[in-house]
Amino acid sequence: MRTHTLFKVAVLTGLLALSGCASKVTQPDKYSGFLKNYSDLQETTSATGKPVLRWVDPHFNDSNYDSIVYNPITYYPVPKPTTQVGQQVLDKLLAYTNTKVKSAIEQRKPLVTTPGPRSLIFRGAITGVDTSKEGLPIL
Repeated sequence: MRTHTLFKVAVLTGLLALSGCASKVTQPDKYSGFLKNYSDLQETTSATGKPVLRWVDPHFNDSNYDSIVYNPITYYPVPKPTTQVGQQVLDKLLAYTNTKVKSAIEQRKPLVTTPGPRSLIFRGAITGVDTSKEGLPIL
C-alpha cells in the first residue's frame, strides 16, 4: 500500500513539474494513458499562473522522505519525428527537461540510485506531444 502511494505521489509530482509547459488544462479525451487513474486530478494554478491538473495524496508529508530515486523523464507515448520537429529536437528537449527537473529535485532531497525505506521514487513523462503541423503554433 505504501509503495503504491509513493508511486502515485512521484508520478503526479512529475506531472506537476511538467505541467508548466501547457497553456491550458488537458481535457479527458486527450489524456495520454500515462496515469492509471485520472479521476482524482484537481484543477489548480501553477506558480506561473497557468491552469494545471494535479493530485496530492492527502496524507503526503515531505518529512517522511529522506531521499529521492530519480527515474529519467520519458515521452509517453513516444512522439514520431517530422520534418518540422526532428528527432534531434525531441532528444534535446528531453535532455534539457531532465537536467532542469533533476537539478531542482536534488536541491530538495539527496538523490539515490537504490530506494531505501524512506525514499520517494520519481517517475515523470512529457505526454501527448503533437509534432504535426496542426499542433505547432505560427510564429
